[in-house]
Amino acid sequence: MRNLITISKRLRSQQGQALVIALIFLAIGALTLPPLMMLMGSALVQGTTFENRTASLYAADAGVEQAIWYLDPANSPLIPGGLPTNTEDPRTLPEITIDGRTVNVKLYYLAEDIYQIMSTSVSSTETIKITAVVSDTYNNYTDIMNHVITCQGQITIKSGHPLVIYPSEENAPIEYYTGPWPGANELSAFYYVNTTPYDSDTLNLSDYPSGLPEILRLGPLNIVATSTSTYTLTGDVYITGDTLIGKTGHDFTLDLNGHSIYVQSNTAGNQYALEIGGKCFLTGSGSIIAEGNIFFYPNMESSEDDYIFVLSVNGKTLMQPGGEFFGTLAGATEVELKNGSITYSSPFDEYGNYKIDFPGSGLSHFWGIITWSIS
Repeated sequence: MRNLITISKRLRSQQGQALVIALIFLAIGALTLPPLMMLMGSALVQGTTFENRTASLYAADAGVEQAIWYLDPANSPLIPGGLPTNTEDPRTLPEITIDGRTVNVKLYYLAEDIYQIMSTSVSSTETIKITAVVSDTYNNYTDIMNHVITCQGQITIKSGHPLVIYPSEENAPIEYYTGPWPGANELSAFYYVNTTPYDSDTLNLSDYPSGLPEILRLGPLNIVATSTSTYTLTGDVYITGDTLIGKTGHDFTLDLNGHSIYVQSNTAGNQYALEIGGKCFLTGSGSIIAEGNIFFYPNMESSEDDYIFVLSVNGKTLMQPGGEFFGTLAGATEVELKNGSITYSSPFDEYGNYKIDFPGSGLSHFWGIITWSIS
């Protein structure tokens, strides 16, 4: 009985201790809450500042990309005054607005195919300027096109009666060419087509009566037609595997229409990366390029107004056209002629522009950023 009375007294003597504990926690909260709120506020301010600065940076970077877009020959006429041609005469590009930020861009000429871009993003809170120097990332290989035949190796004339015609000694065939020669990696990047890959190893041109669009084929490809007609390229064709054009099926006419067929295959020896057969009647201007060997024996429907450029980057080009070929033949190891007529024609049109797309031809440039800084 005495023990129960003692415990009861002890319990009654603890009244008010919970209030003390609550007051202690309240005091601690009062001491720590203001700094915590200040820290949270500072973090919110910093986050907002970082977000604004990032948005301004993206806006200024978009100005750089806009300037590169203007450097394309197709878009340069949109620049007031045209492209700058000397270091003392910069151009101010049309003003753009991105996410409420005004972007001002200036373009400066530094040297041939080298420009400086100054892009300034202005908002109510800050100004960010990006200075970039860009240059054409591809070398100029157009001297290869100055000859009716250009070969890093030898030129071989087999049995038959091939006829090689050229207007001057400057356009004469040249063996063991020592000028700049494009590499496979560079050309592959130049002609690559960024589109959904074609999923069949056979392409029927008859499925494209209004024109063959850009084609990317990851693997071998056999190009045929099931009806006799003229089919026009409306985009470039890029194929990674061995390629056959016009070996089987119906006769058809293929109009290159200024576009390119690029075969990445490096097949060499006695095999061919690209074979164009007699079912194909070839016309128009364009580039036909393979990294490996080329066997070229289509029928020709081109004229002296056309310019066809046939190039084996690493291998040989065997030419046996059925008719008069106008343009340039080129091969890394050998150009072999057998029958047909090979006539040099100018790669320029009446306005002085190149008829085909090739590194240095000016039809398209690929700009790389040399330096990039923020202020």
